[in-house]
Amino acid sequence: MARFLSLLFFLSLSLCCCRSQGQGSKMSVRLRNEGSPLALGNRVELECVFSGRDLSDSGVSWMLQHRQSVPQFILFITSLGRVAPTENGKPPARFEAKRESSIYRLTVKSFQEQDQGNYYCIVNHNQRLYFSSGIPLHLPAPPTTAPSTKATTTQPSTTTGTKEPRDCKQFLNSAKATEKGLDLSCHLYIWVPLAIACLLLLIALLATITMCQKTRRRRCKCKRPMNGSNGKPSMPNRYM
Repeated sequence: MARFLSLLFFLSLSLCCCRSQGQGSKMSVRLRNEGSPLALGNRVELECVFSGRDLSDSGVSWMLQHRQSVPQFILFITSLGRVAPTENGKPPARFEAKRESSIYRLTVKSFQEQDQGNYYCIVNHNQRLYFSSGIPLHLPAPPTTAPSTKATTTQPSTTTGTKEPRDCKQFLNSAKATEKGLDLSCHLYIWVPLAIACLLLLIALLATITMCQKTRRRRCKCKRPMNGSNGKPSMPNRYM
């Protein structure tokens, strides 16, 4: 029982250390040209930036998560700046990747509708996974054409009335897209130590109940006093 409790304790301690190291390392994904608008057919360049150089020499995996779907693997770029081949033995044709100093860059050659989603970079360092903050890339909603009216003075009011809801919807969609990001590691780091703590409490309670039951079943092992005087056994009356 003691060995099992110690094993669970060291397991929870290692998970806590993994969580603290994951939170201490900072990774982020950013657009190289943030001012350029996102449109169909444009060339989009993303950069994975590290706060320190301890993780930049382990290579980077790029992931794409569409709306309401699981993350998809794009490619892996080594610390030497080489793109690892995929299942078919060739790097993906729609993407390019390279390394410049401590920055890993992913380029979408011609941005299409299927390339929309949240982009992440992941590093596997010392048998631990480190996730970056995601960046949403979505095409702007197509402009709605205002209905033609005879009076020209009413056109500005119709355009301003339809523009504000569209901007609000774009803001809400972008906010929801960032909230639906890859938060598996956060849930894992929170719930696993809690589950282990509950398991330890349950084991301690069962051990206490077992010890209490054993103490109740103990019997007195004292010798019974012998009849008669001076500790001598008394003879039955029929032999007197």
